[in-house]
Amino acid sequence: MTKWFQNKYWQWGLLLISNFFLLQAGSARAVPEILVPPSPFKGLNGLRFDSTGQLYVGSVAEQTIYKVDVATGKYEVFLKSPDGQADDFIFTPNGQIFYTALLSSEVRTFDCQANKVTTIAAGIPAVDPIAQDKSGRIFIGQSLSLKNTGLYELDPTGQNSPRLILNKPGLNAFDFGSDGLLYSPLQFTGEIIKINVDTGAIARVASGLTSPTAVKFNSKGELFALDAATGEVVKVDVATGQTKAIAQLQPGLDNLTFSPTDLLYASNFVDSDINEVNTQTGRVRKVVNSGGLTAPGGLAVYDNSLYVADTNSYRILDRKTGRIQQTIRSIVTLIQNPLTVSVNDSNAIVSSWFAGAVQRLNRETGAVLNTYTGFGVPYDAIELKNGSIVVADCALGQLTQIVDTKGTNRRTVAKGLACPTGLALVNNTTVLVTEFLSNSLSRVDLTTGQRTVIAKNLSSPEGVAYHADGIAVVAETGTQSVRAIDLNTGKSLTLKQNLPIGLAGFPGGPPPYGLTGVAIAGDTVYITGDLDNSIRTLKLDSSIRHKLRRGLK
Repeated sequence: MTKWFQNKYWQWGLLLISNFFLLQAGSARAVPEILVPPSPFKGLNGLRFDSTGQLYVGSVAEQTIYKVDVATGKYEVFLKSPDGQADDFIFTPNGQIFYTALLSSEVRTFDCQANKVTTIAAGIPAVDPIAQDKSGRIFIGQSLSLKNTGLYELDPTGQNSPRLILNKPGLNAFDFGSDGLLYSPLQFTGEIIKINVDTGAIARVASGLTSPTAVKFNSKGELFALDAATGEVVKVDVATGQTKAIAQLQPGLDNLTFSPTDLLYASNFVDSDINEVNTQTGRVRKVVNSGGLTAPGGLAVYDNSLYVADTNSYRILDRKTGRIQQTIRSIVTLIQNPLTVSVNDSNAIVSSWFAGAVQRLNRETGAVLNTYTGFGVPYDAIELKNGSIVVADCALGQLTQIVDTKGTNRRTVAKGLACPTGLALVNNTTVLVTEFLSNSLSRVDLTTGQRTVIAKNLSSPEGVAYHADGIAVVAETGTQSVRAIDLNTGKSLTLKQNLPIGLAGFPGGPPPYGLTGVAIAGDTVYITGDLDNSIRTLKLDSSIRHKLRRGLK
C-alpha cells in the first residue's frame, strides 16, 4: 500500500509540475518561427489575354510571367526568372510575346514555338508600357520618373534603334483606339492624352484623375482607366472627357486588360492581387488574392511593433502575432518605395533604391517629415541621437552622413566600400556595415571614418543587426543562412540554414526589390524571407552566445 501510494504521489507530483510548466510556457506566448506566412507574388504588373482566352500576368520583382486560370485563381509559371522580367507585354499574331524588362532597361521577345528569348532593344531606362497598332507597329514608353520620358517606335527585328517620337513624363500602360491614335495616362498630372505617333501631336482627352496608371479599350471601343492612388476603375468618355468611377478597388493598381467577353481584369502591385470587374454592373470578383506581404526588405523593432519596408508600402505589424496592423501605401502618400527601414523613439528612416532617396517619417503615422535625394543607390540608412542620418550608398561605395535637417550639410564618413548594403547602430559613434561585393562585415567609426573588418568570406551579406552582448547577426543570402559573429573575436556561428532568402539582384549587385532584413528584440531575431515574402524568427539566447564565444560550430 505504501509503495502504491508513493508511486501515485510521484505521478501526481509529476503531473502538477508538468502542468505548471505548460501554463508558464503558454503564458510566455513564444513568437512562432514563421511569424508571417509566405505569399505567392511580389507585386503584379502587366497582364494580357492571348488569342485562346488564357490570362498571363507579369511580376517585375520576381522576373516571372505567370499563367492564371481566371475561374479558379490557380497559377503556374510560364516564363521563369530571369527571362520573365515583364512589366508590360503584348501578343503578336505570329505567336511572339514582346515585353518590357524594366529592371534591365531592355525590350525582349519570346518565341513560344522556339522557346527562345531575344533582346531587341537595350539601354532604355524605366522602359514600361508597350502597345501594338492595327498595322503591327510596336511602341514603347518610359515611366516612373521625370528623367525618363520617351515614347518610341520599336523595330521588331532589333536591327535598328528605337525611334524617339516625343518626350512626355508619366506615360504608362497605353492602348490604341479605333482612330489610330495612342491613348495614354499621364501619371504625374492626372490626365489622359491621345498621341499621333507619326507626328507627335498630343491632345488632352480627360483630366481630374489623381494618379492614372493604365488605359485600355474594350471590344466596343469604350475606354477605361485605373487610378492607382484612389483604387478606382474609371470609365472615360472619349468625346466629352467625362469620367465616371464604376468600381472601387484598393490603391496600388498597375495595369488592366479585357477578356474576350469584355470583363475587365486589374492587377495591383502593392497587394499582389487580380480583380475581375464587370464594367456594366460594377461587380467585383477577386481572382487572385495574394495576401500578406508583397516584397519585404528591411525591418525594425520598437516595443511591440515590427516595422517593415515592403517595397511599395510601409507596414506596421504586431511583432508577436505577425498581424498587419497598418499599411501605408507609397502611391497614396509621399513615401517613395521603401527598401529598408530603421526606427528610433520618434522616427522611421526609409531608403528607396528607385527614387534614390532617403526619407524621415513619423514612425507611427508614416507621415513624411523630410526627403533627401542626390544619392547613387541608398541601400540603408539610420538616424543617430543627434538627428543626423548615416546612409549606406551602394553605388558610390561610401557612407554619407546627412548632418542637418534640410540635408544641405553632408559629409562623407567612409569611402572605398564594396557596395555597402546593411547598417546597424552599435552606439552613437559606431556602425556595422555589410559589404555585398567584398563579402565582409566591418565596423566604422563615424567620427574618424576608420574601418575595421570584423569578418571576411561571408556570402553576399545583406541585412545586419546588433545584439547588446557584442554580437552581429548577418543575413548571408549566398548561402541562404543567418550567421552570428562575435565583434571582439570575429568568431562566427551559423544560426539557421536553408532560409528562403537570396532574391536575384541586378548583374553584380544586390536586389533592387526586397532585401533580406534582420532585426533583434531581446533574444529574438527577425528575418525577412525575400524569396517567399515571409518573416521568420529564431532565438539568440545565452546558450547560443556562450557557444559562439567558445568557438564551437
